[in-house]
Amino acid sequence: MLWIEEDKISFLKEKFPNLVFKKNKELFYLEIEKNQLIPLLKELKENSELQFKMFIDFTIVDYPLHKPRFQGVYFLYSPLHKKRICIKTWAEDETLPSLINLWKGAKWAEREAYDMFGISFEGHENLVRMFMWEGYKYFPLRKDFPKEGIKDTYLPSLNERGEEYPSHDYEEYHTAVPTLEDLEKTEKARLEKKAQIVLNWGPLHPGTHGTIWFLFDLEGEKVKNCDIILGQLHRGIEKLSEDITYTQIIPYTDRMDYISAICSNVAYVNAVEKLLDVEATEKAKWIRTMMCELQRINSHLLWLGTYALDLGALTIFLYTFREREKLMDIIEGIAGIRLNSSYIRIGGVRLDLPEGALDVIEHFVKDFPEKLNEYETILTKNRVWQKRNINVGIITEEDVYQYGLTGSVARASGVPYDIRMIQPTDKYDEVDFEVPLGTVGDSYDRYLVRMEEMRQSLNIVKQCVEKLKELKDDKHIATDNPYVLPTLEETFVSIESMVKDFNLRIYGEQAPEGEIYLSGENPRGELGFYIVSKGEGKPYRLRIRSGAFYNLQIFPELIKGRTIADAVVLLGSLDPVVGETDR
Repeated sequence: MLWIEEDKISFLKEKFPNLVFKKNKELFYLEIEKNQLIPLLKELKENSELQFKMFIDFTIVDYPLHKPRFQGVYFLYSPLHKKRICIKTWAEDETLPSLINLWKGAKWAEREAYDMFGISFEGHENLVRMFMWEGYKYFPLRKDFPKEGIKDTYLPSLNERGEEYPSHDYEEYHTAVPTLEDLEKTEKARLEKKAQIVLNWGPLHPGTHGTIWFLFDLEGEKVKNCDIILGQLHRGIEKLSEDITYTQIIPYTDRMDYISAICSNVAYVNAVEKLLDVEATEKAKWIRTMMCELQRINSHLLWLGTYALDLGALTIFLYTFREREKLMDIIEGIAGIRLNSSYIRIGGVRLDLPEGALDVIEHFVKDFPEKLNEYETILTKNRVWQKRNINVGIITEEDVYQYGLTGSVARASGVPYDIRMIQPTDKYDEVDFEVPLGTVGDSYDRYLVRMEEMRQSLNIVKQCVEKLKELKDDKHIATDNPYVLPTLEETFVSIESMVKDFNLRIYGEQAPEGEIYLSGENPRGELGFYIVSKGEGKPYRLRIRSGAFYNLQIFPELIKGRTIADAVVLLGSLDPVVGETDR
């Protein structure tokens, strides 16, 4: 159990008489009045017996019939107890106190809550939009905002020259799109005080590794200030998820971190299974664990190749894609699709392993260590590589806790935060592996940590292959459970399975009322899913905690005082994927 036990925090009631302890399904949380929120959080953070000093996430849940309407939900982690805690409070007058004086990582989370729900934060230094543009009138994650948007912008029938557009059927009104003036307002809102030069980097620069818009406030060749404008790839997955079944959400998780789709599938499905009280089969758990680690190696190879390419090492890019192609073939052979496979299912996996799959994986496991040594021979002691990476973008242990940094970024700074260890799912509690840690926390450490992580992943895959060879006759999906879709073969031969399939696909998995927060160790960091269920076949609220989102947040702080050349190194070492940051 990853949540702090009630008896360890019962003494808080003496200091906060109005504090209420509650449990909803799997989620244990504290509820406090808004005016006592900051003192409570400060106590949780600074009390030597608790030390909940790591910021994990913050979000809002909209209850239109409740007064107040919006509820703030906070997640913290204690490195001392290796436990999480959840705190809730109601946003009276649609405002909440800002946490930026306690955790710097709250800045983007609060901006997102303002952008999506319209919540104001008292004491926030520069409360601007996170994904939408400045001047946009609506708040998309409110329950009364339609999925298709609000069509309030008139579409003229004449062009700029007064000529009629070619005749065609179209609606006269459409949803608003940003104009050039809107984008200029957005840019001005991000950098309050400008120096001599403002440099735009992205959103379509190859060095940004995706559609991210960076603003650099320069003084000579040095960066004086920086901000990041997200939203170019925003697809509203959290909003869409409120109107589809739990199974239908799975393909959307593919399209967040599209570099490690299977890891995203597994993190989401594990959270849903916990909510539904579904137990996957033994074989499925081993397959999931193996596939996640193959996907992690795949992701790190893409990172290494593109990172080296950014710094001028073309050969490494060609080498890593050689091995990555082998992994893509393995994933395609098992899942049927190379990239967005949607291979994981509630209760197991979509298909059993094909004949010969384990032999191919075994061959890769034997071959890959030699290739990994090749990469390190070229890079690790290379003077140019060291010059570009060592002491660039140093992240301290305190930074990790302040910003909620996770994954390789946190571990490179010496923080042993790995979800596979502290909250093991599937078969991670039955495999042996080590968590590599850095000592300095610079870009070079982040490189070394990821290189060692590939070796550890290879070790896990090897153990999974050995186990799966002993479990050949076990089922790959637990179709006996009422929440689990039957296989195609079962649907064709059984009327009961056909009826079950129909009901689950049309009405969804009628999850019991409750809440759950569960996360997985994505190659980008902690990918968490907070689900609120009202007893329907679709989630009332689905919050996606993105590791890439929080890791990217420290970039503006790290780049201050450095040159633009270092921006490419820093961003590559943080390894964000925009599909996950924008969600």
